[in-house]
Amino acid sequence: MRVSLKYGSYNFRRYSKPWIGKITAWPVGGKPEIKWGSYLGDDNGGEVEIEAQVGDIIRSGQKDHRGNNTSADWYIVSSTGDLISADATGARKHWLETKTTQTQSMIDLSGFQIRA
Repeated sequence: MRVSLKYGSYNFRRYSKPWIGKITAWPVGGKPEIKWGSYLGDDNGGEVEIEAQVGDIIRSGQKDHRGNNTSADWYIVSSTGDLISADATGARKHWLETKTTQTQSMIDLSGFQIRA
């Protein structure tokens, strides 16, 4: 599904274009790997968008080149496609719970042979 966030107008000399990304991997002790989405608009405003599934972790923000007002927010995609605000710790906990559930639900086929 497509998820998006709206951004209002901004001073392009001070702020970067808004950005959005989906966490695709998060190694233990490391930084999350991100697949980047896109910004549709200009300095008069627009929206960021990315393809995501229910339960995916999304990051979105905008850099302040002066350094005192940068935003980098965490979200989790709900079953309705809404973005639920989270913090880094909550996002990491959700990631670990999601990956544990996926691992437990995998079927072990190592004892079977595939016939063509």
